[in-house]
Amino acid sequence: MHTDNLILEHLKAMRAALADVRSDISDMRQRMVSIDNSVVDLRRSHLHLHEDAALQQIAMEKLAERVQRIERRLELI
Repeated sequence: MHTDNLILEHLKAMRAALADVRSDISDMRQRMVSIDNSVVDLRRSHLHLHEDAALQQIAMEKLAERVQRIERRLELI
């Protein structure tokens, strides 16, 4: 009978340890989802920065063209 109780106690301890591991894995999954979402947000921000830089470059080129036209009209070049 003592052996049966010992086995039951070990099984209970193993189940408790397994429950802790499952809980830890669940927490890690939630953290990974959070990290994944953060990475997606960073990539999105990075793309917006590149888009803004491209739009600024286009605007600068248009301004440079306008200045050149004005200079030609005024015969400054």
